[in-house]
Amino acid sequence: MQLKSVLTLSALLLAGAAHADTAAQRDATSRYVQYVLNDTLLPRYRQLADANRALASQLQHSCARPDDAGLAAVRQQWQQAYGSWMRVAALNWGPTAQLRSQRTIAFKPTRTALVDSAVSRSAALEADVFDTTGTAAKGYTAIEYLLYRPAASLATPGVCAWLQRNADDIGEHSAELQRQWQRFAARIAAGETADDLPSSQQALEEIINLTLAGNNELHKELSRLSSQKPELVSGQRSHSGKRLLQAQFDLLQQLLIGGKDKDFALAQLLAQARQPALAQQLRQRVAAVGKGLAQLPDDLAQVGRSGKEKTAVQALAALLTLLEGPVADSLDITLSFNESDGD
Repeated sequence: MQLKSVLTLSALLLAGAAHADTAAQRDATSRYVQYVLNDTLLPRYRQLADANRALASQLQHSCARPDDAGLAAVRQQWQQAYGSWMRVAALNWGPTAQLRSQRTIAFKPTRTALVDSAVSRSAALEADVFDTTGTAAKGYTAIEYLLYRPAASLATPGVCAWLQRNADDIGEHSAELQRQWQRFAARIAAGETADDLPSSQQALEEIINLTLAGNNELHKELSRLSSQKPELVSGQRSHSGKRLLQAQFDLLQQLLIGGKDKDFALAQLLAQARQPALAQQLRQRVAAVGKGLAQLPDDLAQVGRSGKEKTAVQALAALLTLLEGPVADSLDITLSFNESDGD
C-alpha cells in the first residue's frame, strides 16, 4: 500500500474514532440531563407539592381546634414542607427560576414587623391583606416565625388567618411548579428545540454552575456562623438549621454522585468520560461534606466559637476546588456561577 493511501486510511480511522467519541459524549450528556430531570427533580417537586398540600390541610384542621397538640402537628408538617423545599432549592433553574420561587415562597430573612402587622390586619378582617403585604412577610420563614415565637399560639387573633393564607399560596405555587417541571422535562425528553429550552450541553453547563453556586452558598453560610446575627441563621427559630442544610446538600449530593446503582450522576458521567480516578475523588469529597454536616448541632446558632462547623467548611472548600478545576476542565465546562446565583 502506498504511503499516501496509508495516511488517508489513518486519517479516516481517526476521524471515525473522534466522531464516535463525540457521539458517545453527547449521549452521556443527554443521559445525565435526563437523570437530573426525571430521576432527581421531578420526584422532589412531587414531594414538595404533596408536603405543601398536607401543610395547608393540617393548618385547617388544627386551626379549628387551636390547642398545643394542634400547634405541634402544624410545626411538624411545616418541617416536612420546608425540608422538601430545601431539597430542591439549590438548583434555581428552569421553571423554578422563571417563577422566582425562591423569592415568592422562600424569602429570607422574614421581616417580623411586617408579619405582625399582617396578623393584626387579618384579625381586624381588613380586605386584601395578603395582596397588599410584601413578600418579606410571606412564605416559609414567615410561617416559622409565627409557629416558633415565644408564646406561639394558633388561638392568637389573626394568626391562623395569615398562616392559612400563606400555606394556600405556597401550595398553589408548588403545584404550579410541579406542573411546569413535568412539561419542561417532557419537552426536553422529546428532543424539542425552542428558544426557552437548553440543549443538552447548555443544560449540563447550567446544572454544573448552579451546583457550584449551591456548594458555594453552603460554604459561605457555614463560614459566617461564628459571627452571624441569630435571625440570619437558617432554622434559628425552629432549631432545625442542621436538618435544613443537610436537605439542601442532599440535592447537590444526588447531582454529584447519586445514591443508587442505576443513578447516572456526575461521578458516573466522569467515569464514562474515562476519568474513573476523578470520579472516585469526587465521591470521597462529597462524603467528607456529609460527615462534616453530621457534626453540626441541630441549632446552628449554638455553633458560636465552638468550631463545630470547621470540618464541613473545609470539606466544602475542597469540593469546590475539585469542581472548579479538574471536573470542569474534564467536561469542558465554562464556569459562570457567582455569589448571587441562587438568590
